[in-house]
Amino acid sequence: MEIDKGLATLIAACIAALFSLLTTILSASYQRKQLSISSRLNKTNDIDSEKRVRINNQLSEFYNPIVTLLSVNRDVFERIGPTSEARRSGKFNDEETAQVWRNLCKTVVVPNNMKVCELIEKNIHLIRSHANEKEYFEFLTHAHAYQVFQETTYEAYCLFTYPKEFLESVVSQRDELVEDFNKTYGVNKKRWYQWPYFIR
Repeated sequence: MEIDKGLATLIAACIAALFSLLTTILSASYQRKQLSISSRLNKTNDIDSEKRVRINNQLSEFYNPIVTLLSVNRDVFERIGPTSEARRSGKFNDEETAQVWRNLCKTVVVPNNMKVCELIEKNIHLIRSHANEKEYFEFLTHAHAYQVFQETTYEAYCLFTYPKEFLESVVSQRDELVEDFNKTYGVNKKRWYQWPYFIR
């Protein structure tokens, strides 16, 4: 049984056409899947990029400056403040250390407090979504009252004390942001400047 050359050519052409059609369909399907995956990756990258920008703004315009200013204030308070070891030990002249404390309050602590107030008032929208705004408002009240009480001492100052654990709370929120930021890059480890290393 011999196959006619024309028929053989027709069968070969049909097989080639079917193979070509099948290849085209598979190629188109593969390209659609590639585009779909690429589109999803781009959306994910865009979301990660937006998240990084937001976190960077939160860190650079809110949390890092606040942590820096409050850390300096804490350092001054712990070194020579009214309840510091230097004041309690009696190693130094009490009048002299009291005067140094008042001068440092006037030149460092109060100005830093006012800068923190400005940061909070200007950038409260950058606070972490789960953070407690109340502690920030308590700090604002304390800082403004502290400025007034620098001029004259009143017993009522005890109504406006520094919010307990405020700095630790801000540092903790900042560290969570740093972790979130690192996760958007696939990095998941503590840095040297993160809590508890940054604060003594």
